[in-house]
Amino acid sequence: MQRFFLTFLLGMSLAFQPLTAQATWQEASVQVRQTIEDMIVVIDEHRAQEPVDLQSVTQDIETIVDRDVDFGYISKWVMGKYYRQASDVQRNKFAVVFKQTLIRTYAKSLLEFDVDTYDLVKANSVSPVDSKQIVSVNVVSKAGVGYTLVNYMVKSDGHWKLVNVMLNGINLRITFQNQFYEMMQRSRYDVGRVVDSWEAKIDDKQTKS
Repeated sequence: MQRFFLTFLLGMSLAFQPLTAQATWQEASVQVRQTIEDMIVVIDEHRAQEPVDLQSVTQDIETIVDRDVDFGYISKWVMGKYYRQASDVQRNKFAVVFKQTLIRTYAKSLLEFDVDTYDLVKANSVSPVDSKQIVSVNVVSKAGVGYTLVNYMVKSDGHWKLVNVMLNGINLRITFQNQFYEMMQRSRYDVGRVVDSWEAKIDDKQTKS
């Protein structure tokens, strides 16, 4: 009888697991949609102004991403194996500098990309881990250019936050990590020097790209 009862409970938990996972994916997708909608509102408001005040755009974008992006989590992964080597001061400073460079890049990209339509892609499968979900979005510009964004979301303190993005197959977190590792090699593995020069180096690369 006891064995039957345990088997019954196990079967019930397996039966309800997909429903729970689907529910958490829905939660994460709602947050992704809200972020996109808020971004579009900000960009449309600023694009209508001449000339566009990039600093003002950046400030408005920062309000949204502070709410919806976990920069501490991302910056830790970007530093990768060198995170433990860094002091608390260096870690905190890099998180701030990384956030600043990412927001500026994001603001410039959004101003250049005039969103026409976007669609959340219904997941064929969802993560069995309730606090981690992947939400894909197909975005098309008014010029007819399409992109696929894969948003990696983590739920923390009751709120879903973005921790990584893949853009048309390019993993942005790994891209930034490779840049950090390259700078570490060039600076003879001086974490403090890389953290201090990150902003200037990344801005320089963006200008040349």
